[in-house]
Amino acid sequence: MTLKCPFEVRSHDGEGFPDKMPDDEWLHEVGPKGWVVCSHDAKWHLPGEDAAMKAIQQHKIGCFYLWGASSIGFFKLKSLAHNYDKIVKVCNTEKRPFIYRVTPRNRLQRVL
Repeated sequence: MTLKCPFEVRSHDGEGFPDKMPDDEWLHEVGPKGWVVCSHDAKWHLPGEDAAMKAIQQHKIGCFYLWGASSIGFFKLKSLAHNYDKIVKVCNTEKRPFIYRVTPRNRLQRVL
């Protein structure tokens, strides 16, 4: 049995972005493509992240901070799958740019 993802998944590594590439640089690349960004890096809305925030706003990027950065992959996948319908609803109804945090209790909290 093969599980098929209902959306296309692209990764930082798969796109060939260097490990140390600043967030604002790759956000400037993915933003014009209309991609939704999911990350464990829950910091772009904070002071000191002006370049990343500018890229998110300029390109009207939808972002989700996913729970479980230090968790094993299975639990990260479980959280994403559990919240998939809520994430899709936000993507289809909210005006971009936005940032939502997916909490350990499977709630979406708007950050931006």
